[in-house]
Amino acid sequence: MADNNSFIPNPHEPSKPLACITFTNVTKLLPNNYPNWKQQVEALLDGYDLLQYPDVSFPAPSETILTAPTSSTPTPSETTPTTASLPVTTQNPAYQIWRRQDRLIYGALLTTLSNEVTSLVSQTKTSHDLWILLKNTYAKASRSHLKQLKERLRTASKGTQSITTYMHHLKQTADLLASLGSPVFVEDMTDYVLHGLDDGYRAIIDAVNARDTPINFDDLHERLLI
Repeated sequence: MADNNSFIPNPHEPSKPLACITFTNVTKLLPNNYPNWKQQVEALLDGYDLLQYPDVSFPAPSETILTAPTSSTPTPSETTPTTASLPVTTQNPAYQIWRRQDRLIYGALLTTLSNEVTSLVSQTKTSHDLWILLKNTYAKASRSHLKQLKERLRTASKGTQSITTYMHHLKQTADLLASLGSPVFVEDMTDYVLHGLDDGYRAIIDAVNARDTPINFDDLHERLLI
């Protein structure tokens, strides 16, 4: 899914270099393959312990912090007795580390988007912004999209495909429906598979339909290979 990953120096904390990820083999995100894309990207980020950036379980630290005056701060005069003793606002090193790592993740995520999706995220600034925008746009299936996927199952036909290829395509559609909150029941999946077969499979179709208990997808695949 990724290769040529490397690390770059972290001047704020040298013992913890920043991860530079290359998503070379991740499927490009299109409007119709979000679950597959998310599964690949999420697994990779989790493996590198970086998923906490886009899913915001590691939120951005404060950009600045208050620090005590340094020893070089002038001694307060009688006319300004407290000025030098006030805390000083400085850049927060933790934020600088977070920002650089997040930019590396953000840039890597952009390389996994198709051109039509890239234009959608042009206003995002962080990996979390991008992650949430894509989720809100593509993870919530419309009623028409669900109907389209279910119709694809109902009208599927083996044709000249091998049994393995035919059933793989059906399984992909069923998995997509499940990821969108509309799982396909075992009995219904069996009906979809059998409906698309020709009369050459009549004996197996009749045997499966005569069963008292449902047959699972893998067992059905094995039966149809015989």
